[in-house]
Amino acid sequence: MKTLTFSTLLILFSLTISNAQELVYPAIQGYGAVNEVPFEVEKPDPNQKYKLVVELGERSENLDQVNDLLDYAARMYNLHRYAGIPKENIELAVVVYSGATSIVLSNDKYQDRFEKQNPNAVLLEELKREGIQLIVCGQSMMKQSLIPENIYPGVRMAVSRFTATTDFIQKGYKVIVL
Repeated sequence: MKTLTFSTLLILFSLTISNAQELVYPAIQGYGAVNEVPFEVEKPDPNQKYKLVVELGERSENLDQVNDLLDYAARMYNLHRYAGIPKENIELAVVVYSGATSIVLSNDKYQDRFEKQNPNAVLLEELKREGIQLIVCGQSMMKQSLIPENIYPGVRMAVSRFTATTDFIQKGYKVIVL
């Protein structure tokens, strides 16, 4: 009886391990984890151009870790790359506003405000390396008494989140709600 129980447990454990999926990072390393899906049949057309804009406005609850929605934007990009869309066929813009503005603060300004380095800095660099556009709302900057030098290098400043997003829409981008 003990042998049968042990064998059954061993089989169940083996099945559990074999069904566990490794997380992959097709483009943005260490962020935006993607589960491998070996059974997919519906795939996007790798020859099409994908133009997407995401707005991030939610304040981070934990200032010690990467903003969840910024990581989710990285995941969205990684998912398209995992699905076979080449880098040159994906244009992604991330527009940051309101309570999320702190995620695009320079390390110095983040240190001044929160007494720690910006935990989003490495992800911001990864996003820029992939050609993802990062834009911050000028209205949010003004409300928070921020100047351009307070913003992470490479993040562009717009008059507002609304003008930035509507401009992207006019250029054929589709708004993705996270």
